[in-house]
Amino acid sequence: MEFQEAILRLQRYWAEQGCLVWQPYNVKVGAGTMNPATFLRVLGPEPWKVAYVEPSVRPADGRFGENPNRWGQYYQFQVILKPDPGNPVELYLGSLRALGIDPAKHDVRLVEDNWKSPALGAWGLGWEVWLDGQEISQYTYFQQAGGLDVDPVAVEITYGLERIVMVLQGVPVFQRMTWVDNVSYGDVLFRGEVEQCRYNFEAANVARLRQLYDLYEAEARDALAAGLALPAYDYVLLCSHTFNVLDARGAVGVTERARFFARMRDLARDVAALYLRQRQEEGYPLMGRGFGSEPQGEVAVAEAGPASSEARAFLLEVGVEEMPADDLASALDQMRALLPEALAEARLDRGEIVVAGTPRRIVAFVHDVAPVQADQERVLKGPPAKAAFDGEGKPTKAAIGFARGNGVPVESLEVRSYEGRDYVVALQREAGQPAVAVLGQVVSNLLGRLHFAMSMRWNSTGVSFSRPIRWLVALLGETVVPCQYAGVTSGRTSRGSRPAGSPEFLVQSAEQYMEVLEAQGIVLQPEQRQALILEQGRRLASSINGDMLADADLLTEVSNMVETPTVLLGNFAEEYLQLPEAVLTTVMREHQRYFPVGREGKLLPAFLVVANGTDLDWDAVRHGNESVLRARYADAAYFYRSDLSQPLADLVPRLATLTFQADLGSVLDKVHRLERLVPVIAQELRLSAEESVAAQRAAFLSKADLATKMVVEHTSLQGIMGAHYARHAGEMESVARAIAEQYLPAGMGDALPASGAGVALALADRLDSLVGLFAVGMVPTGSADPYALRRAALGVVQILVAIDQPVSLRKVIDAAASVQPLVVSSDVRADVLSFMQQRLRGLLLDQGYRYDVVDAILAAQGDTPRRVARAVAELQAAVQERDWGQVLVAYARTFRITKDLKQDLALRPQLLTEEASQSLYRGYLQAAERIEDQPDVTNLVAALRDLAGPIGRFFNDVLVMAEDPDLRSARLALVQKVAALPRGIADLSRLEGF
Repeated sequence: MEFQEAILRLQRYWAEQGCLVWQPYNVKVGAGTMNPATFLRVLGPEPWKVAYVEPSVRPADGRFGENPNRWGQYYQFQVILKPDPGNPVELYLGSLRALGIDPAKHDVRLVEDNWKSPALGAWGLGWEVWLDGQEISQYTYFQQAGGLDVDPVAVEITYGLERIVMVLQGVPVFQRMTWVDNVSYGDVLFRGEVEQCRYNFEAANVARLRQLYDLYEAEARDALAAGLALPAYDYVLLCSHTFNVLDARGAVGVTERARFFARMRDLARDVAALYLRQRQEEGYPLMGRGFGSEPQGEVAVAEAGPASSEARAFLLEVGVEEMPADDLASALDQMRALLPEALAEARLDRGEIVVAGTPRRIVAFVHDVAPVQADQERVLKGPPAKAAFDGEGKPTKAAIGFARGNGVPVESLEVRSYEGRDYVVALQREAGQPAVAVLGQVVSNLLGRLHFAMSMRWNSTGVSFSRPIRWLVALLGETVVPCQYAGVTSGRTSRGSRPAGSPEFLVQSAEQYMEVLEAQGIVLQPEQRQALILEQGRRLASSINGDMLADADLLTEVSNMVETPTVLLGNFAEEYLQLPEAVLTTVMREHQRYFPVGREGKLLPAFLVVANGTDLDWDAVRHGNESVLRARYADAAYFYRSDLSQPLADLVPRLATLTFQADLGSVLDKVHRLERLVPVIAQELRLSAEESVAAQRAAFLSKADLATKMVVEHTSLQGIMGAHYARHAGEMESVARAIAEQYLPAGMGDALPASGAGVALALADRLDSLVGLFAVGMVPTGSADPYALRRAALGVVQILVAIDQPVSLRKVIDAAASVQPLVVSSDVRADVLSFMQQRLRGLLLDQGYRYDVVDAILAAQGDTPRRVARAVAELQAAVQERDWGQVLVAYARTFRITKDLKQDLALRPQLLTEEASQSLYRGYLQAAERIEDQPDVTNLVAALRDLAGPIGRFFNDVLVMAEDPDLRSARLALVQKVAALPRGIADLSRLEGF
């Protein structure tokens, strides 16, 4: 199909669906979304259905025509459906059929894409649409535009025309597509693409573009002041394009980017508010006419069917448009927790609960639900019995009023005792309702309690959910449980899989559901889908003498993206194996959700893709996935060549354009702080001179890869690419290794830095962030932790617990404070220390140590994590000894009697004349000497064990609180010295049983 014909077919298709066919806008835009037919028309209550082609210009995406499917200018086809028609995914799939793409033969996937435009103050939730691995469309439910709520919600569908036509024509690159007859896409546009890239990347005058931006902004402001929304919006678009060219020229740093966005966002919000106000003043002229905007009636809810007389299975299936993988997992976890509670509150006895799901359905199956609620008796407390009955035992007005108010006969009142006093009570008995009449409210309440990290509205009910709910199946045995949620009424009609065309099918009874669903080819249990993927993947990998490099998180994700998994083996050109392995696997896993294939520790030029369906055109699916991976690797190779064109050290000055934090300066400023902090940390670690030199050089280069094209595109490769580029530039291996290790550990259970230089840099990086960000008030609160300071603190204590050299937290915090660009108060330093001690406490608890043991050690010596960990281990072992209770009880006697003393008393052994006093004194001297020689828990426990007997005899034989003040003081002084033996080692008063 020719490129031109594809555009015409989409126009015809959407015109037949009632859309107005619009035209491209006459100002350069970065996407069809920015055309006023979308950005402005989605606002307000008026209906709007539109379809149009939009040339989209994104200067930074240009590759001089070298990338197979990524250019600086390309064509989008944009569709807006407002309000949501109820079946937008089905309409979209119909448009693919109009283009000659059969969704029954291709792997068409809806993959989570939460879209936002910081410059326009717009956002929405939806998907990327993948065709055999290639993103061909974006599909979004608009939630806001110009900072205003979109109500009713508008559905946006954006087609990547070139990528679709490449599939239709079977060509590998844009240029070779046929536009019409014998005229290619390259004939029409290639020269312009190359020239625009030269201009955007090399020739554009930065100073003049900045002036243009200011002028365009001023014109937009003037137009707004004159009440001219559309002219003002034109200048917002000109600001946006000018910014994009500046960005392509590398002239915009992170801080400046945020300011540009804020300026454009303010303009866009003012334009949106003015436009909406104008439409309101015009009376919203499209309301009630055009675009099928007739008001919809109320959706009726069926009455409850006949009640069963025996226990039956209950089925709830919530049919949704494709949920994100994480949302599906969250929904199932929540359902498992909430449903038992809900049924218990509803007084419904039941059997086993099974919760499972796929991207398109959340399912709860409850065995043996009682046909009727259990009866409920409520006891209502009334007035005192003596006020309720007179001397003859007849009810008074108080009793009669109480009975009448609670709807019971006065003669049914009873007398019961509460806290020694008699009161009259009324007993209300509520007969149980049939389960089929109760379960509808259970379902509505249950769905209303499900929550997600990001939720969306989609219809007039205003209900928010992960993705739109499209059907509900609720059955108790054969009977439909009547309920309604989000405008959807329950029934017995479910839907099949996407590849099969989502055919409707009836579920005659709850008990038949699993069998009927299996007949549709749908694998309901996530664990079963995972097992199928592993079995198929391993078999295919072994067919080429390789191994499936399975990743647990990726396996969980891809299993929650399909209903019927089928694994395919694909290949890529061996030349790409020259790229760093981390680049290859990152592209596969993060961008395409592929599993790599390896052999004996090396990658093979192959991958495993999980498709959704069992009867697709497997050659087409494989070819599509191979093509998209080829394009991804071509992009990576472009970045790699560009990055290698200069030494890593030459990129360090560019870090001045990247902001770390407004008050703490740029990333380059942070690097300079690390250069000053690392030598101090190295000294604390007792590193060799060679290790210290490596750590110092690594500090200088540590963030340079943030300025590389590869890391800008693949942020998860920071540190990894820095190490690779450092080796390529001839840096010492110890320097490269430290650069890679600075981000270790990434979390609990992750590897720790193994080299001395890596440890020093990892600690310095985290300590600088913790102290600096605490100093400027960026303290984590609740779930808000934008700089991941909890993870940073945990990383510090993980490292310091593991290394042999004990390091003082106070010392390294003070060192980090000394390099900050502002004064760090003692209170802030104390807060950082406390914050890190809390992470240390959590780490030790996660390792299985008792909370009281951990608290006892931290209360006495929380400054040195290595010593704390050793002390906790020793104390945990001690408290498990058989005689520990006796030892602790003896010590506790000395602590309790002296804990309120206001001062340290002086020992006066000459006054300790009793044998018991002398024995305890001698024992104390031996214990004190032992602990002073080696102040650890093992010696402390041994000393206290030896003292347990003398302490007991002392308290049995000697009156500590003697009348003679000198004698009393001498005895208290001895006991006080014994009680102080654990000081600086453990606070034993925190232990259980103290």
